[in-house]
Amino acid sequence: MLVRIRIPGGVIQASQLKTVAEASRMFADQEIEITSRANLQLRAIQQQDVEGLIHALADADLLPSRQHDRVRNIVASPLAGIDAEELIDVSALVRQLDEHLQMEPRYAELHPKFSFGLHGGGKKFSQDQEDLSLEAVETPVGPRFQLFIAGQDLGFTVSTEESVSCLLQLAEACINLSMDNAVPARAKNILALPHGGNQLLSGVEHMLRPSTEQLAQPVFAEAPLGIQPTAHTGYVTIAPTVPLGRLSADQAELLAAITTEHHGGLRLAPWRGVVLCGIPENEAIGIVDRLEAAGLSCSGRDGFRGIAACAGSAGCDASFADVRAHATLLAEGLAGSDAAKGWTVNLSGCEKQCARRHGATAEMIASESGYTLKIEGALAASSCSPEFALAAIVALHQKFRTEVAQG
Repeated sequence: MLVRIRIPGGVIQASQLKTVAEASRMFADQEIEITSRANLQLRAIQQQDVEGLIHALADADLLPSRQHDRVRNIVASPLAGIDAEELIDVSALVRQLDEHLQMEPRYAELHPKFSFGLHGGGKKFSQDQEDLSLEAVETPVGPRFQLFIAGQDLGFTVSTEESVSCLLQLAEACINLSMDNAVPARAKNILALPHGGNQLLSGVEHMLRPSTEQLAQPVFAEAPLGIQPTAHTGYVTIAPTVPLGRLSADQAELLAAITTEHHGGLRLAPWRGVVLCGIPENEAIGIVDRLEAAGLSCSGRDGFRGIAACAGSAGCDASFADVRAHATLLAEGLAGSDAAKGWTVNLSGCEKQCARRHGATAEMIASESGYTLKIEGALAASSCSPEFALAAIVALHQKFRTEVAQG
């Protein structure tokens, strides 16, 4: 059995991560998965252990409302509040939104995949489209939030003060319209209805102002690696590679201990990684050494940077291959060299491609007859052995690095 632990905005306390590590030892397979929405997952849980796990999570305030847990999907940058480029720090807004979602029983009727996004205008890492999203923009009257519904810019902004109320009222409108029209409570389904957009906005028109400028296409930042500067002088962030987005219980406890010792913060990231925040600059090198020794590379030379894999046959009955083992072999073949900017590889155990991300450099998709290999979205080989596919990707990596270096 799999259990997902929702972490709104990806902000988790050191004590909470320590509790999850302990729970992974007691009730799961001693590993913790980080998802692309900056949540956590535990696998291999037995039915008789579910209640014990729930009590442990509840005691750590990781399950504040059983009724609402499935709809606490709030996405924000892991650098919120410390990104020098951001216009608005959304940290407090994430907390307010989460609190209000839990206060109203009606919001439990949202679809389990319904998600909210709050983005402060700094670096953006997640390419997923949230149902309801606010993106900070500069306007003639100062920073405001541009409203996006199912990824569509409808041409309106809302103030910081009314941002949470706007999202909550739009979410309730999604519930009402979904019931009236017998469609799932997702924003994309509402927009697909005749006049769905106008109906959705009718209850929040008093909060909105028309946009004055056309927004440029968003530019998504490369996941940071190692020691990085922040908006706060004397403090840095440290972002190690988390191999395949999976932390061992020992690694999770180390991250929690470092965060506590240095009075820092801890964020989960949409690249299925972690960011240590508020680290004194003069203590960063020593922390990097501890992380490297624990298998959390801060140099990117362990070969895992850019590689994503689904659970594979070790954790999913639908998988045709042990893709995690093959991903580890690929990392071993790439270890020792720097991952070029933009390099990504997806390994999937079946056609569902649960680990799929946008714009992968290479993809391996398992089937009954072997792997399908795609390069930049184009078919390169089919029904091939894992050895053939892995060797082809290692060779591609060298070519990719050369091309990037030459510009």
